[in-house]
Amino acid sequence: MLTILDVLNHYLGFFNVNARWKGQVYTVLASVGNFYILYLAVRHIQNGAYLRGALLALAFLLILYGAILNIVYYYTKKTIKWDVSPKLEKMLGGPQVAKTATDNKAMPYVPANGLYDKKQVLPATAISDNDMAAELTKVVDQLREGGLITENYGGLSEKEQLAFLATGQPAIFANHPGTPLPYFKLEEERGGLAVYGGMNEMLSSRLARIQTVGLQPVDLALKSYNLYIASVVVTGGPGKTRGRHALMPVEKPYKLAVELAYTKK
Repeated sequence: MLTILDVLNHYLGFFNVNARWKGQVYTVLASVGNFYILYLAVRHIQNGAYLRGALLALAFLLILYGAILNIVYYYTKKTIKWDVSPKLEKMLGGPQVAKTATDNKAMPYVPANGLYDKKQVLPATAISDNDMAAELTKVVDQLREGGLITENYGGLSEKEQLAFLATGQPAIFANHPGTPLPYFKLEEERGGLAVYGGMNEMLSSRLARIQTVGLQPVDLALKSYNLYIASVVVTGGPGKTRGRHALMPVEKPYKLAVELAYTKK
């Protein structure tokens, strides 16, 4: 089975295969192959090799546990509260996480459109029709395939996620606090503003239109201010919300969180 997985991984490497689809294939193969381990465990026990049989049975149960978690993750986009993988990741990857945090502190992320004084930046409401929402979904798929979306809830524990939701937020998303768009621009059209963006300028498409700037409708804001796009962050998708007793999985459409810089005309 390991040989089959290795050969499959080798040949799929020649193609631009969606990572989620690849994970689904590996999960099915590993789940089927795991029952061969169960067969070996039974045969060893029948032949009197109780210790070896017990160890094989334990390996079967551990692989079965991992396979169930993968099936839930890859086929439903949900999570299970008794999933220990985040704790293992935190235990094994703690030093690297700390190193990354230190590196990020030393070399802060600078948006492609530059830095603006927060006193001159306003949040904007960006809305998307069906066509623009479809384009945004394509962009998200490209970001995920490029490894640019981190879906670990910002490294927050379940307790920290509950604390975040307690502030009045309706949901916390897997890519919390959001994924910066690699390329974006603001264009004026028909008396309003539209946001274009994507992986790069060549793949850019119309993703949303601005409805309000701060508390003003966009048409009024354009009469009084020169507007510049400061940041565009993708939010939404799989996430969690507060349930009666624990966190519950939720799925929301992807949307853009946009900030605009301004100067008076």
